[in-house]
Amino acid sequence: MPGSNSTRTMVDPAAPEFVEGWSMVQTLGEGAFGEVKLLINRESGEAVALKMVDLHKHPEAETSVRKEMLIHKMLKHPNIIKFFGSRREGLMQYMFLEYAVGGELFDRIEPDVGMPSDQARRYFTELINGVHYLHSRGVAHRDIKPENLLLDVNDTIKITDFGLATIFRHSKRERMLDKKCGTRPYMAPELLAEKEYLAQPADLWSCGIVLVAMLAGELPWDEPSSKCHEYLIWKRREASYLGTSPWTKVSTCVLSLLRRLLQPTSAQRFTVTQIREHSWIAKHVTTPDIRHKSNGKTAPLTVSPESGPASKRICSELDNSFPVCVERMACSQPQPSVKAAFSQHLTAADDLDTDTLCFSQPAKPDHLLLASSPTTTNHDNSSATPLQRLVRRMTRVLVNCSLQDTIKHLDELFDTLHYRTAAHTPNILTVSTVDRRGAPLVMKASVLNMGAHILVDFRLSKGCGLDFKREFVRIKEGLAHIIVTGPVTWSLANATNTLPA
Repeated sequence: MPGSNSTRTMVDPAAPEFVEGWSMVQTLGEGAFGEVKLLINRESGEAVALKMVDLHKHPEAETSVRKEMLIHKMLKHPNIIKFFGSRREGLMQYMFLEYAVGGELFDRIEPDVGMPSDQARRYFTELINGVHYLHSRGVAHRDIKPENLLLDVNDTIKITDFGLATIFRHSKRERMLDKKCGTRPYMAPELLAEKEYLAQPADLWSCGIVLVAMLAGELPWDEPSSKCHEYLIWKRREASYLGTSPWTKVSTCVLSLLRRLLQPTSAQRFTVTQIREHSWIAKHVTTPDIRHKSNGKTAPLTVSPESGPASKRICSELDNSFPVCVERMACSQPQPSVKAAFSQHLTAADDLDTDTLCFSQPAKPDHLLLASSPTTTNHDNSSATPLQRLVRRMTRVLVNCSLQDTIKHLDELFDTLHYRTAAHTPNILTVSTVDRRGAPLVMKASVLNMGAHILVDFRLSKGCGLDFKREFVRIKEGLAHIIVTGPVTWSLANATNTLPA
């Protein structure tokens, strides 16, 4: 389905229209303050992620959202998710972001296994490049974790979610930070020590924890404090930690890097320069290939004010000083400019608990519905149809019973797993449990009629991505007797009409 007509057919005519010509196709993620929706242009097939925050329900988020947008406008880097603009309607704030079709990094991490070392090295190098750029602009992210690291169509890391970001340097003057924010397993120890801290070492510590997660499929501790036995063993460099997980899963070379990167004293922690010079990184440095896989050529990064459909104004703010582009849903088509498409629609806080904001985008499209290994990577997406690039996700399964029976099986399984029912709307089951460290873990299961089969789409609403995947494995085992295990086909009309919105 490489032609433009095929991109038009993938949008359900009944899908809600955000503004003229742009339809909300599906929910990409959600958090306590709002949702992220996928917007598709009916004419061109262009895709944009729409982040929505309801300030009527959550007035406490207004300062943070305003700050997030101001910071995001400053950022223009290959490893940072692009910010296209914003729109305010009453107390509803909209942000328009690059659609990262590759999903979240955590979907590439197999629980308790991780991913191949070469793959982790490349992702880590791109992460460090992005973080180094942030710090060069005087920005601290303060919530680096796999759920906030997305992947584009070329499998390139994109740092996202700047809800906790702040400015730590302005006009060459740097300030100490004192807000204790982030996600505890990824936070640096100085953030929990009731004292001011330096921004850059704190972010780099979080990068180190991400590296452990990528290589071992687990986190080394619940939090880096005196309350945590695993952290104290690491801090004291007791020999016993070498024989424990996750350290037994990483090579000696990587362990030497982690010892310096996860140094409890921030002044002794590796800098970006030292990270790049470490043998595990330096011996494998390659020139980034940012060419599109469909044609081997670099996409034009130009903006034409005359291009794009003539529809009503979408955003109220846009920085037109830099060019951006986003992949069409069919790779073989020329790359459109989202700014160009929006050009006729546009004129150009610091303290939140990160658990209240958990925005994410769909998982890697290379994972088939019936689930390949999360460590499997296929960089060639050119053969994927627009529909396939929307619906493929590791945490989805097809089952061979009726919609009503599927809901019954899910209810019984959730009772067996001792999940608590948080909500039960038509065809959507919301359940909660706790993760390994006792924090809330909330999941949603959307039950969708695909014609010959039923699609059950599981999505993380709140909590740890790795623990969500562990729970999904348990759920999948519990549904094994009804899961379709062979090749399947379904009606394009059914599929597009039932994508979760």
